[in-house]
Amino acid sequence: HGPILSRVRACAIPGEVHSAGFHSCGLRTNDTIVCWGNNQLGQADAPSGSFKAVSASGRHSCGLRTNDTIVCWGDSSSGRTDAPTGSFKAVSAGPYHSCGLRTNDTIVCWGDNEHGETDAPTGSFIAVSTGFDSCGLRINGVIVCWGQEAFRTADPVGAAG
Repeated sequence: HGPILSRVRACAIPGEVHSAGFHSCGLRTNDTIVCWGNNQLGQADAPSGSFKAVSASGRHSCGLRTNDTIVCWGDSSSGRTDAPTGSFKAVSAGPYHSCGLRTNDTIVCWGDNEHGETDAPTGSFIAVSTGFDSCGLRINGVIVCWGQEAFRTADPVGAAG
């Protein structure tokens, strides 16, 4: 069994900011996204429309629209901006890949899969977060991680081996 979390805080509240090193994005109180900073690959060119959440990474960003679809922009290499179709309730952009939490509580990831970071496990989740690896919080409170193993970031403290 992995660690149990009693509370998860997401960057999905209007007025919040998500920073990723090279650029930052914020969700305005009118549900639009504004980004600033490095725009070499278009990562600060937020699309128009209404959003529930935004997640910025170093070279790309993703937003969860108010119609529950995901759109990503910026560096499109390795499929980073190729968000899948369907309904979502959360999105998290990592350095080379992104993941979304579908409205049916499953996780789907896209982008670079060199270390298995887009191989999301099956099951029901309430949250997802990406970095060089990916982690999800199962509905029973157990954290499951997958992807980059070089720094053991995909091995939560207290997880069964």
